[in-house]
Formats: sequence, C-alpha cells, structure tokens
Amino acid sequence: MRRVLFDSDVLLDVLAQRKLFVVASAQALNTVTQAQVQGYVSGHAVTNIFYILRRQVGGEVARELLSRLLHHLQVVNVTDEVIRATLQSPMADFEDAVTSEAANAAGVEVIVTRNTPDFLASVIPALLPEEFLAMPLE
Repeated sequence: MRRVLFDSDVLLDVLAQRKLFVVASAQALNTVTQAQVQGYVSGHAVTNIFYILRRQVGGEVARELLSRLLHHLQVVNVTDEVIRATLQSPMADFEDAVTSEAANAAGVEVIVTRNTPDFLASVIPALLPEEFLAMPLE
C-alpha cells in the first residue's frame, strides 16, 4: 500500500474549490478511496486549513469540511522529535520542513504538493498532483 501525505495546498485546492487547481488535486486526493493508497495529512496542516477555510466559509462549514476530509485521511503527529528534526533540516521553509519531518516519522513514501521547489531538500520525495497521478499505485 502506498502511503501518501497530502500537503495543505492540495487539500485547500479541493476544499476551497480553487479553480485553477481543483481538478488535479481532487483526482490525486480521490486515490485514497482505492485500496492501494493510504492518505495522510500533517497535524499542523489541519489547523492551518481550518484557519483559512473559516475565513472563507465560516467556522461551522470549515469544521464540516475537515470532518469529511478526515474520514479518508489519517493525521500525522507533529511531535517533539519532529520539531527537533525540523530545526536541523536543510529546508528553508519551516512549515514545509515540519511537513517533511512528520511524513518521515510516519513512514510516508511521498508528499503530494503544488509547492515542490520548497521540498527539494526533503527526505521524502514531493510530487505535483499530476506527477503523483502518473505513478503506478502498486
């Protein structure tokens, strides 16, 4: 089974229906409904997604959207160990480094993001939604 962490930008594409990106991001996210893919989201991303959605659609709708999302994704813990590893990471963007280190600690194989340049130094490979969709699932 492929273990895939979805970055907050991809999840927001779907939840906020971002016109330029929603199709590819939704197709990538929909792979978690197949037996070959286990989907993950970083714990810190959940709070960021809620904050952004709340401003766009209100708190109640944001909670409902997150609740539906979490029926299909497991939350990866951001632990003391993850933060300490992040502080040593060569990645320039701290939030993306937390995502990478949390994914690594959880044994994730790939991160799906639209922000691949910030993940060049990641210990976990990062792919665009379109690149992920082109990969064989097995």
